[in-house]
Amino acid sequence: MNNATKTGIILASVVLLGGLFRLTAVSKIPANTVGVKYSAVSGVQDETLGSGYHIYMPFLDKIYKLSTEVQTTKIEKVTTQTNDAQYLDSTIDVKWRVSEKNAMKVFRDFRNVEVLAEKGIEPAVQRAMEEISVNYNIVELLGSKRNQVYTEFEEALKQRLDSYGVELVAVTIIDTDAGDDIEKAIKNEAVKQKEVDTAKQEQERAKIEAETKQIQAQAEADANKKLSESITDNLIRMKEAEARMKHGWVEVQTSGDVITDT
Repeated sequence: MNNATKTGIILASVVLLGGLFRLTAVSKIPANTVGVKYSAVSGVQDETLGSGYHIYMPFLDKIYKLSTEVQTTKIEKVTTQTNDAQYLDSTIDVKWRVSEKNAMKVFRDFRNVEVLAEKGIEPAVQRAMEEISVNYNIVELLGSKRNQVYTEFEEALKQRLDSYGVELVAVTIIDTDAGDDIEKAIKNEAVKQKEVDTAKQEQERAKIEAETKQIQAQAEADANKKLSESITDNLIRMKEAEARMKHGWVEVQTSGDVITDT
C-alpha cells in the first residue's frame, strides 16, 4: 500500500468519524419540551436543558426529552372516607405539566409522562383527597363546607405534585356520589335549612316593619307636641288681629259663632 492510498484512507476515516461525532454529539430540544442529561459517569444531571441545540459527549452522555405541554388526567373513581365513617366517590379532572426547572425529578422517579400519569398523578390525587376528606363529615363535604374542602384539596394536591417536579395547572371535582340514601338525607337537610333561613328572614322583616312604625309614630307625636307648645297667648292675639283686619271686629261666643262688626 503506497503513501497516497494510506493518506486517502486516513482522510476518509477522519471525515467519517467527524460526521458521526457531529450527528451523535448534538441534540435538538424542540419547543414545549425539556431535556434531561444522563451521564454514565455521574448519573442524572441537576440542570435541565431548554429548547434549542445542546452539545454532549457521545457514548458517555444521553439526553432524554420530556414534554412540558399541559396534560390531562381524569380519574373516574376516587373513593375516600369521611370522619363520620361514610364513603364518597369522586370523579376528578387534573390538568398538569412537567416543570421545566425540576424535570430531572420526573425522570429519576418515572422516566416519562405516561408512567408519571399512572404512577404519580393518580396516587397523588387519591392521597390528597383522603387527607382532606377525613377531616369533615359527609354533609359538610357535599354541602356547607364544599368550597372550603375544594380549596384545601387543591393545595394538598399542589404540594404533592411539586415534590414530583410537576406543576398543577387546574383541578376540578366533576362529580361526587355518596349513595342515594345519603344524598336524599342531605337534600332534606338542605330543604329544612332553607325553611329555617326563610323563617328568620320573615322575623327580621316583621321586626324592621314594627320598628319603622314605632319610629313614625314617635315622630308624629313629637311633631304634635311641638305644634301644641308653639300655640301661645301671643300667637292667639296675633291671629285675632289678623281676623279683625280681614273681617272687622271679631268676638268668639260660647256657641262658637263668629260675630263681625263691619
